[in-house]
Amino acid sequence: MQQKQIPQIILLCGFLGFGKTTYALKLALELPAKLFTHDEIMKERFGRNPDDFAAKYKIVDDYIREQTKQAVQNGQNVILDYGFWSKDKRQEYYQWAKSLTPNVVFHVLECDMALAKQRVLNRTQTDDNALYIDENCFDSLLNQFEPFDEKEGYPFVLAH
Repeated sequence: MQQKQIPQIILLCGFLGFGKTTYALKLALELPAKLFTHDEIMKERFGRNPDDFAAKYKIVDDYIREQTKQAVQNGQNVILDYGFWSKDKRQEYYQWAKSLTPNVVFHVLECDMALAKQRVLNRTQTDDNALYIDENCFDSLLNQFEPFDEKEGYPFVLAH
């Protein structure tokens, strides 16, 4: 008799332009896994440059959490393409994910910040499906970014 595999939740960690979504799409096919990309859902529901971003962020987050819970209950792996920029967010989401399955791991992406900025600004200019992020927005959000540190104690892999 085949043993049932415990569903896994992968939390993608990295800043804007680090390649999280590209990595997530590839990984979702390999595992397989359900993929939830917060930015894409936000754009689909509220446009490229939504007003009251924080309130709309929460609406999308609540939706993703519910969909993740259902997927795990159905035995599916899940990838959350968020970024998890701060230690507090990593702790919050790790604890929440662990309440759904014991199999939770961060996949950490790293990138040269100048390259990441170039990617984001180019995406804003050329991709009508991307959230609108200009240079001022990028720089402002960068102030909130706390790189992942293995001393935080979470299981992780460096993604390539």
